[in-house]
Amino acid sequence: MMDKQTTIFFNPKEGKFNFEKPEFFKRLASALPEKRFIMTIKEHRNNRSSNQSNYMWGVVYDIIAKELGYTTEEIHGLMGREFLAYGKKGEWFVKSTTSLNTKEMEEYLEKVRRFASMEFNCYIPLPNEPNNFFYEVK
Repeated sequence: MMDKQTTIFFNPKEGKFNFEKPEFFKRLASALPEKRFIMTIKEHRNNRSSNQSNYMWGVVYDIIAKELGYTTEEIHGLMGREFLAYGKKGEWFVKSTTSLNTKEMEEYLEKVRRFASMEFNCYIPLPNEPNNFFYEVK
């Protein structure tokens, strides 16, 4: 039995479909009933990575939360309203960071880092920056 929607990844090359998992497509096609189907083609987006998510929660939000005395969840809500809010038909919504692609996520994190620096005088290291400035002087 087939789900209502199945995702098949492919790369068009020389006017042909080159499926990334051709054996899956063959099994799927052979299991389909004798009906008409619609195939929708859209560009694949690389959603935010787990590394970006871990960095956001474990570094960015954690530093701001400790600096201001809030939880990371509260900081997530505040930053979302600050940088991911949009209006539609007179109502306000906050876009989820899970819907951001890797580029959009980095743009969001850059805005949060800049905001933390300017508004709270709070330095947040870049993702691959050594954290050796957190050492304790005795």
